[in-house]
Amino acid sequence: MTILTLSSQVLYGHVGNAVADFTLKRLGHPVIAVPTVVLSNHKGYSDTVGEVFGPDLLRDFFSALERRGALEDLSAVQTGFIATAGQAQTIFDFLRELRQSKPDLPIIVDPVMGDKGKLYVDPGLVAVFRERVPSLATLITPNAFEAQTLAGHDPSTLDDLLDPLIAGGFASGLITSAETLLSASSERAILCFENGQHQIIRHPGLSFARDPNGVGDFVAALSAGLHGQGTLAERTERIASALVALLTATQQAGGPELALVTAQDQWVQALG
Repeated sequence: MTILTLSSQVLYGHVGNAVADFTLKRLGHPVIAVPTVVLSNHKGYSDTVGEVFGPDLLRDFFSALERRGALEDLSAVQTGFIATAGQAQTIFDFLRELRQSKPDLPIIVDPVMGDKGKLYVDPGLVAVFRERVPSLATLITPNAFEAQTLAGHDPSTLDDLLDPLIAGGFASGLITSAETLLSASSERAILCFENGQHQIIRHPGLSFARDPNGVGDFVAALSAGLHGQGTLAERTERIASALVALLTATQQAGGPELALVTAQDQWVQALG
C-alpha cells in the first residue's frame, strides 16, 4: 500500500523527500511524494535557490490526487519540512479530512523547526504544530530541540520534557539527538515514548567535520515504513541500527551527503 510523504524536494543531495521517497521505495512501498518547496540543495551549503509552494498549489495537488483515486489505498502519511504557517494549516486541514475517511490511518509528523538550539523556520509554525498536530499525529519524530520547543521549555529531566508533551496531546513519539538530554557520553540516543512509558535506545556516535543533513528525514521515513511492525521500542532499535550503518558508510565515503543510495544494502540489512 502507498505512503504519502509531504516535505521539501532538493535537486542535489539527500534531505526531505529525496530521503523519504528512496527509503520507502527501498522498503517496498509505493510512494507519493508531494513537495512543499523545491530547492537546488539544502541550506547547509553556501547558497540555495528555489521556490516555496503556496497553500493554493498544495490544495490543487491534493485535489488532483483525489481525482486520480491515488489516495484510496494509503497505508501511512509522513510529513517533513513545512515552510510556512499557511502551508501547515492547509496540510493539516487536508490530513484532518483524510483522517475522517480513514480513522486508522497512521500519520507520522516530523515537526521540522530547528536544531542545536536554533529555530530556522517561521516562528508562527511552532503554534500551529502545538495546536494542530496532537489531534492528527499517530507518532511525532522531533529532534531534542524540536521536542523542547513543542514542550515550551528547557527540561532538567526527561519527565520535565515528556510530561508537558503528553499533556499537550503528543501521545507517542520518537525523539532523536536524545543524548543532549542525558549525562555526557560518547554514545548517541533515541528516546521513544508511548502509553505513558519511555525507553532510551543508545547507539554509537560517529564524528563528522559537519554533521550530514537528512538524518531526521531518514528516521521519520523508517518510522512510517515500519509502522505497525512490533512495538515502538523494537522499531526504534531497528531504526537505530540502520542509522548507524548509514552513517558509518557516509563517514567512509567522505562526501558531504548521506550515502543513502550507495549504502542501501548495508542499512537495509541492519534493519533486520
